[in-house]
Amino acid sequence: MITAHALTKVYDDIAAVREVSLEVDRGQTLGLIGPNGAGKTTLLRMLATLAKPDTGEIQIAGHDAIREPREIRRRMGFMPAEFGVPRDLNIREYMRYFACLAGLPKHGWDDAIDQALELTDLQGRDEVAVGGLSTGNKQRLLLAKTLIHDPELLILDEPSSGLDPRARVEVREILQELAGLGKTIVISSHILKDLESICSHVLIMEAGKVAVAGDVSQLRDDMRTSGRRIRLRVPEPQTEAAHACLTELATVTRSTIHKPGHLEVEYSESNGNPLLRHLLDNEIEILGLTDATSDLETLFIQSTKGEVT
Repeated sequence: MITAHALTKVYDDIAAVREVSLEVDRGQTLGLIGPNGAGKTTLLRMLATLAKPDTGEIQIAGHDAIREPREIRRRMGFMPAEFGVPRDLNIREYMRYFACLAGLPKHGWDDAIDQALELTDLQGRDEVAVGGLSTGNKQRLLLAKTLIHDPELLILDEPSSGLDPRARVEVREILQELAGLGKTIVISSHILKDLESICSHVLIMEAGKVAVAGDVSQLRDDMRTSGRRIRLRVPEPQTEAAHACLTELATVTRSTIHKPGHLEVEYSESNGNPLLRHLLDNEIEILGLTDATSDLETLFIQSTKGEVT
């Protein structure tokens, strides 16, 4: 569906994207991860034919993104990170505006709108003013207008931005349903737990470059074989003592204090029982224990250095 090769985009002598290449097959969901300033939005805008790369090539559904942007836009829905609030429009009027922009025949507007509103749980609210919607419903409406022409490719920039936990879960469930329908999705988000439940593939960017890319399952397996990681919670006064105990062990390759009472430990043994026993023998109380080996947050921390363009 998407093949991009050696994409570079420079703004005012700053390379926002540097030599980025990627491939997304039909039906895949690619999660785009990176710190602020990593180049994610610039990359999405190039894939969405809203910005031209200074160098590099993009092919989407067999069409060249620079020479045939209209052919690509017929097949693609783009959801930006920010919501432009139109004045004096209700939901039905707003959706008709985008049905017109999408080039749908007028006699099919209402059916397409009904389907998009039903999928995003906005049905029955046609007369509600867009300007008065909650943040969660604005995000739903943004997604609905993105879906109005039933695109095979979705490019979504921070669809859960600013949402409360309940609305975030609801948007995540909508995206899972879309993935289940076979849509190809490229999604940028800072909420890594959401991406873990949606994405089949991931691309991590930093300072405009690709840090890590690949199949999520394979990347998890690679992390497991490279060493085990756990997160420990201990009483705050015992933080330094726990860290000192852990660094005594030859099997502990790294112990990091994230904040008082919270440590992350990397070790080479097949299980962490000897590590825990050593802490207990030294009268360190263990308040909590979670596996950190296979989550995207750990992969992100390991793969990036905090650099920006």
